[in-house]
Amino acid sequence: MPVTHRTATSAVNTFINLERGAAAGAVSGLAASAVMNGFQSLVTPLFQPSGSAGPPATELAADSMSLRVVGKRLGKEDRQAGGTAVHYVVGTMTGALYGALAEVRPGVTRWHGFALGLAAATLVDQIAVPLSGLAKPPWRYTLRTHFYGYASHLVFGLATESLRKFLRARFDGGPQGKIDTITLEDVLVPVLLGLANGQRTFTPPAAITIAAAGSGLGLKGTPLALLNSKWTGALLGAAAIGEYVADKQPGIPARISAPGLTGRALGGALSGAAAARPGRAWLSAGIGAAAALGGGYISYRLRMRLSRALGSDRPVAFAEDALSLLGSAALAAYAAMRQAQREATDVAKRAA
Repeated sequence: MPVTHRTATSAVNTFINLERGAAAGAVSGLAASAVMNGFQSLVTPLFQPSGSAGPPATELAADSMSLRVVGKRLGKEDRQAGGTAVHYVVGTMTGALYGALAEVRPGVTRWHGFALGLAAATLVDQIAVPLSGLAKPPWRYTLRTHFYGYASHLVFGLATESLRKFLRARFDGGPQGKIDTITLEDVLVPVLLGLANGQRTFTPPAAITIAAAGSGLGLKGTPLALLNSKWTGALLGAAAIGEYVADKQPGIPARISAPGLTGRALGGALSGAAAARPGRAWLSAGIGAAAALGGGYISYRLRMRLSRALGSDRPVAFAEDALSLLGSAALAAYAAMRQAQREATDVAKRAA
């Protein structure tokens, strides 16, 4: 049935292209959100956006979600961190949708991503946010504020498309003839590593690096080959131990602060990519980063509640150390085992 075979192959190709496009878009959207933040910090004195005396819509959204999930409103510092997280999550999701759409509708990438910026500013800022009650109607803001918003989103669109195009070309330049579907392992391993990264920034990367130094994890010849070095494992291991000590000290910034979340997202991306099977590094990196952001918030809230219930933070902190360490070690061992199985299968095939 050649027609059926061609149809099935075409469907698989389309599915894989959508997956690759979404993964590239998600990573690009996350990075572009950081670029957009940097741009806004530079031009805010120039534009001086005005029209709202209240907190930004992202902070209001974070506060609303906290009220729905845990039944409490966020404090001022937590609300700022929550607003930052919402900004990055929305940017990542927008990038993923854009990347997938670009696979089937290339026209959305026109004007080097400026079309994305215009659409995001109009659909999100001008329509969705006011309709949700998180901002005033558009006509209640000054023209200068609207210009500031559109300029910020144009920067977001340009950065997203530039990085998406680069990543997508890298995907297409990979090994041919290895098209397959996403497995549960492709999602579950980076999710669990990311959740562990939400608890401790350096523990999962250290565990994965130590596993790579022992078995290679198939990283030879890839941009992550540096993780095969025992020195890299030793440095990350020392950083993980230092984090255990620092975590117990007073005055340490909350993990849901912008630097804390950034470090955890990077650690989740690194761990997920290194533990992934061949051809799934970028997908696993995006999943690991997203899970690390979520894990940071979940573990922070749980720790605060348990500490209050017990009347002491130290037992919870040590339990968290153990959970992150044991979980990371188990996942690293599993990734090493799966790589050994793949290598044994390849040897058997060549021998046959």
